[in-house]
Amino acid sequence: MEKFSSTAMPVYVDMDGTLVKTDIAQELILQCFKKFSLFSSLISLTFSGRSNIKRFLADNTEFSEERLPYNQAVIDYLIAQKAEGREIILATASDRVIAEKVANHLGFFDAVLASEPGTNLKGRHKLNAIQFHSGDRGFEYIGDAKADYPIWKAADRSGFVNVSAKPETIVEDKSKHSLHVNDSSNPFRAFLKAIRPHQWAKNILVFLPLFFAHLYFSVDALFSASLTFLVFSLCASGIYLINDLLDIELDRKHTTKKKRPFAAATLQPVTGVAASILLISISLLACFFLLNIKVFVVLVIYMMITNLYSFYLKDYSTIDVITLTILYTIRIVAGAVAVGVVLSPWLFNFSLFFFLSLAYMKRYIEVARYAKEGKLSGRNYSADEANIIMMMGIVNGGIAIFTLTMYLNDEYVLATYLSPHLLWLICPLLLFWIYRAWMWAKRGKIDDDPVVFAIKDRVSFITALLVGLLFVMSKYFDLNSVFL
Repeated sequence: MEKFSSTAMPVYVDMDGTLVKTDIAQELILQCFKKFSLFSSLISLTFSGRSNIKRFLADNTEFSEERLPYNQAVIDYLIAQKAEGREIILATASDRVIAEKVANHLGFFDAVLASEPGTNLKGRHKLNAIQFHSGDRGFEYIGDAKADYPIWKAADRSGFVNVSAKPETIVEDKSKHSLHVNDSSNPFRAFLKAIRPHQWAKNILVFLPLFFAHLYFSVDALFSASLTFLVFSLCASGIYLINDLLDIELDRKHTTKKKRPFAAATLQPVTGVAASILLISISLLACFFLLNIKVFVVLVIYMMITNLYSFYLKDYSTIDVITLTILYTIRIVAGAVAVGVVLSPWLFNFSLFFFLSLAYMKRYIEVARYAKEGKLSGRNYSADEANIIMMMGIVNGGIAIFTLTMYLNDEYVLATYLSPHLLWLICPLLLFWIYRAWMWAKRGKIDDDPVVFAIKDRVSFITALLVGLLFVMSKYFDLNSVFL
């Protein structure tokens, strides 16, 4: 067979899923959810055609073309073909405004074929535009989706990027194959990373009321608390997906968050939306049918506050950390209503101050590490406010321990525990943990989230184990002779 020559043949490349690993239109639609006016306008365009919706998104939303997750293998191939004198054309169903921004940023495209109001350049419409543009020179096309099948079959050469089928089943003549990129990540692994199962450790807080009520030998209480843990974990994962979907642009500006699945495009936005709806629905249904109505109400309140935080409150200083504190405390409330115990006001007070300290620590770490100039991106904090944030966090940590000492003097403690004096040893342990954590935060040894740090940190584990042991020993062992 005579060797195929493609020296003068132009190369047409798709954008979403090919040149760029994500779907830009999906990301721009998500931006509309943050603003009611944009979302309502988008809904009004539902029946006006996809091309008009794409232009609306292009005109009313923003994205950073320089931070998009580009497919480097495709870019390297195009640059090599450009060096051989071939014409490189971006041919995409995205709106022309978006396409030209990407083309101008990369700087090696000779032309752009894209959707315009009234014309959605996809499938056979794109094929017709390519054939008209290429004339009798023939063309090479690089794409990724089923909509590209007619273009591949008509092309003189075909490139495939992360296609689900084998290239030879699409274009049988292998001599027409030019590029085959298969670098897609494991979707299941990306999904697990996106739902953040390590963050489920926060929901262990639902067991605290059971523990302090000493119901850890009750099968019914353990079952109810465990099920509450599960529904809160599923709901939290669904909300984490929503949060990451709304923060794609901000995450790409962040040193570590840019590796999150949606920001890095190892998981597509539409998959995240579907998974979020599924996880939240399962958690709500399981809670409604398997737990009492009070837990369901608390879960709904938790979900509402969390989404309010994701959509709005996290952009405001001080109220953001207070909201995080409330979300921590709500988990304890859920655990109390799940096992049917009255939440101690002392535990409630302690949790407010303790978790407010951790919330300030989380924000301090972000400000100190990433906001070296001006305001922290996506947060209403300035770099010069780091010391104030640290001061407020440390003070609230101290108040939490002071609240604990007041609780230890309560008549309930003296009447409930055989060795109430043993509980005083918990105070120095928690003081040690809080101020050690703050020292490590100051030294830059905690990455983003102090809760994740506590889960992985051996000293934190030992401290928690000793605190739990002291509670159990003071309840069941009479050691008054040691203290008196």
